[in-house]
Amino acid sequence: MGGDTNSANLSDETVSSTEKVVSTKSSVFDGDCGMVASAEMGPSSIGYPEWTISITNTTEQEISAVLFYAVPCGVYGDEIAGWTSQNKLYTDTAIGAGKSDSIRYQFMKDNVKTLKLYVYSVYFADGTVWGDQDATKPTILNNGAAIEVPGQS
Repeated sequence: MGGDTNSANLSDETVSSTEKVVSTKSSVFDGDCGMVASAEMGPSSIGYPEWTISITNTTEQEISAVLFYAVPCGVYGDEIAGWTSQNKLYTDTAIGAGKSDSIRYQFMKDNVKTLKLYVYSVYFADGTVWGDQDATKPTILNNGAAIEVPGQS
């Protein structure tokens, strides 16, 4: 049908039609991830970069676990190359419906000045999941829920 001439037309007029296929496939990243989060970064008691993530569960279900992806950046905001050991992080501390919690993570390199932080999977106590625990880095960066993290100087 796409681009075919309408042969039922008896006049000399040519009629063309174009059809568009609209994908109805839903993504595991569609909708609300069920939480709001903020983060801040500063030095730990021993001088290494440490950040605190504050999470509020905005659903009526308990959150059982959250997976984060961290992209550490240097003083100019560029990703620190060759840095792979602490990208995928998680918490499995339960956060009740409507409740809040804070988590702290520490880097072992002092050249980390800021982060690009993403939520890529939230697991709820009823077994439902937002996101994809097996997501690849490109999928996380394109679809994960970004959390702004102010840096340190």
